[in-house]
Amino acid sequence: MAPPVEIVLLNGKILAGEGSPSALAVAGRKVLAVGDEREIRGLATPDTTVLDCGGRRVIPGIVDAHCHVLAAAATSRWVDCRPTAMPDVDAVIDALREAPGSADDWIRGYGYDDSPAGRGRHLTRHDLDRVSISRPVRVDHRSGHACALNSRALASVGIDRRTSDPPGSVIVRDHEGEPTGLLLEMADWLRERLGVSDDASFEDVQGAVREFGDKLLAYGITAVTDAGPSNGLDRWRYFRRVSGDGTLPLQLTMMVGFDRLDEMLHAGLGYGATANDGRLTVSHAKIMLTASTGQLRPDPAQLTEMVAHAHRLGFPVAIHAVERDAVVAAALAIGDARPLIADDGSRVRDRIEHCAECPPDVLALVAQSGAMAVPNPGFLHYDGERYLRTVAADLLPHLYPMGALLARGIRTRLGSDAPVVEPNPWAAMAAAVSRQSAGGVDLGGEVVKSVAQALTLHSGTQRIAAGMPADLAVVDPDPFAVSTANLPEVRSVATIVAGGLVWRDGRPSQ
Repeated sequence: MAPPVEIVLLNGKILAGEGSPSALAVAGRKVLAVGDEREIRGLATPDTTVLDCGGRRVIPGIVDAHCHVLAAAATSRWVDCRPTAMPDVDAVIDALREAPGSADDWIRGYGYDDSPAGRGRHLTRHDLDRVSISRPVRVDHRSGHACALNSRALASVGIDRRTSDPPGSVIVRDHEGEPTGLLLEMADWLRERLGVSDDASFEDVQGAVREFGDKLLAYGITAVTDAGPSNGLDRWRYFRRVSGDGTLPLQLTMMVGFDRLDEMLHAGLGYGATANDGRLTVSHAKIMLTASTGQLRPDPAQLTEMVAHAHRLGFPVAIHAVERDAVVAAALAIGDARPLIADDGSRVRDRIEHCAECPPDVLALVAQSGAMAVPNPGFLHYDGERYLRTVAADLLPHLYPMGALLARGIRTRLGSDAPVVEPNPWAAMAAAVSRQSAGGVDLGGEVVKSVAQALTLHSGTQRIAAGMPADLAVVDPDPFAVSTANLPEVRSVATIVAGGLVWRDGRPSQ
């Protein structure tokens, strides 16, 4: 027996492969039919939700292929210390002083920038001691790979001049050997040191997770990949809960931290495992490859073995690689590994996350590796002016080079990396087709040829057809009719996830 028609969209501009259909029907989590209004209207029953699209564009749901759900939720409760919000250190200090909380609560901030376009230097414990000498204070760097602590916070976690650098991390010190307050690659260490339980952390951000989900739905995003390097069984259980009870009503894919693979497998959760009727899926093994401490960690030999080990466990890898040397190392490690083959005989693609600095010689290695690239063109939109002042002129055209990746035949998907920048896919698409910042600064390089092609990088398809999953958005204004400058203003009027109407007219509909 055919499932009942649950939703009918009428009077829309359906992004289909052929013709100009104006209506579609949804049944059983799939698109049942696409066609003219008379045909589709006849499929409706008295229980069908009928939406008049008002002539608006209907598109496949947008996928954010790389973001950090819990981090984005948490930072919404912290003090915004980005240069756009706080133009100087004194403004940061004043804002942090106003943070609510009891005498024992940590004061948290995020987004400070040490580049010449930001503060021009890192924050120190002396800066943050001006906020409070009794409450611990921590401000995270915009990259997520560094943070600054005040003296009270350093004492709380047991850091002084005698403390050794944890493996893979750096406690920055002054000329006398005293910690400056700046810590590199120490987020996980701090979390373990403070003994913060996952259950407590998750409950603290429950409301913020719901708000972040609403933000994504308002952009027409129907699916996200959480790329947290610490994701494991605890995160899986939490995501299973919030995707199951409607707190986060999107399709959710969870990467697994490389060090957490064994615990996932012990629980029977290998690559491709699902929960909540397929709305939550186990994805790639996340490997952090960084150069923020002055050298590549892990080193190339270790990285090659990590990729091989993940493959032996049945997991493809997703390697965090921003700097040129990191992208090269990631491409070589993936290229050297025995490809992971699915049951149907197809190759399971490894991924290179960010793929930020990619001049032609690096692109050639990425292409040879067979990896999928997942760049973040939203950075060009939001941080273009900063890049002009901090990135060598000959590298700018090769920064997050979506057009060049496509020209090389490299499979490419787009991610926001939220909360580092706003998860606005339309801003990312504007940068992809223009190579311009929000302020109109031209960064050079090869562009993506059209908004339609950019949308494909965010959705995986341009075509809405019968039989496809019913993950859809009705958007306004029409992204194919507005100027590139106005493309970031596109929003969803109605968002459908897995056949259910979850966002309508600026609010959740369930």
